[in-house]
Amino acid sequence: MKALVYSNLSLELRHIEKPNCKKEEGEALIRVRRAGICGTDLSIASGHYRNKTEKPLVLGHEIFGEVYSLEFAKGSERLRIGSRVVPEINISCGTCSTCLAGLGIHCEKIETLGIDRDGGFAEFVPVPERNLHVIPDSISDDEAVFVEPLAAAIELTKMGKMGEERSRSASFAVLGAGRLGLLIIQVLKLLEPKCLAAFNRTSGRKLDLALRFGASHAFTLEESKTAKERLTFGVGFDHVVEATGSPEGLSLAMSLVRPRGTIHVKSTHGQLVEFDLTGAVVKEIAIQGSRCGPFDEAIELIARGKVTTRELISHRFPLEKFEEAFAIARESSAIKVLLEP
Repeated sequence: MKALVYSNLSLELRHIEKPNCKKEEGEALIRVRRAGICGTDLSIASGHYRNKTEKPLVLGHEIFGEVYSLEFAKGSERLRIGSRVVPEINISCGTCSTCLAGLGIHCEKIETLGIDRDGGFAEFVPVPERNLHVIPDSISDDEAVFVEPLAAAIELTKMGKMGEERSRSASFAVLGAGRLGLLIIQVLKLLEPKCLAAFNRTSGRKLDLALRFGASHAFTLEESKTAKERLTFGVGFDHVVEATGSPEGLSLAMSLVRPRGTIHVKSTHGQLVEFDLTGAVVKEIAIQGSRCGPFDEAIELIARGKVTTRELISHRFPLEKFEEAFAIARESSAIKVLLEP
């Protein structure tokens, strides 16, 4: 099969053996139909994000496909050959102390598709049956590939302890109106905040989409100081979501958050960050990271039309044109770039 393999700080399209499923993990073999390039993929490919394995690795964890084989999976009424599925990307052991404490996403032996074990930039990928979610017919292939990043957007609202009543009286700033930021804006809109401001490095289509998707205001990052004065009378935003994908994003978030406010960090650029820790202590800031989220909720939001994803696809490529795909994904004008094995 064709697969995009990362090794020795470079990407290469290789022809490798179709993977075998592991009986002990109850794996199903998925034929990949869509795979999205995200910030983590770009960070790994650039050498900034260090994965745990030094072996050649197939990247890609925003995956949509169909069940090709259930050889070692039990199968059920919900899962059959040809079922359209998306996989949760974290594969936990289920037996370590962290898993038993209900924190499987932080399993001591966790493997993550496209980061610790082979992912979806390939024609086929084996996935444990327990990680698979069936996609209803009402959701298109192009929409389904957004389930994983949308779940990650939802998760920040879980980790941030945002009660609906509290959120409706709160002000939000989302830094970065890109691949993830535009999903986050749509999720936060559902909380009906009193103010939802979007910030992006450049003006243009991304900020236009931010306004269409629910932001009440849109600014470039250079206008952040003016926006803070105008929208919060200089006090700062209650919640600042850092989704810039840049090491400088956290410092900018610090300048915009109010005393005792919360910074929600979503960037996974893999680089060390210079940060004013003393300033955070003095302002009594809460800094909340969040990773993957609830797939069932993401599927439901898409199915109900509460979140729009189709307009986020800016480019699509076959695996053979991966170099062009990754180059475009790094450009500020791109939003979601898809690979279609």
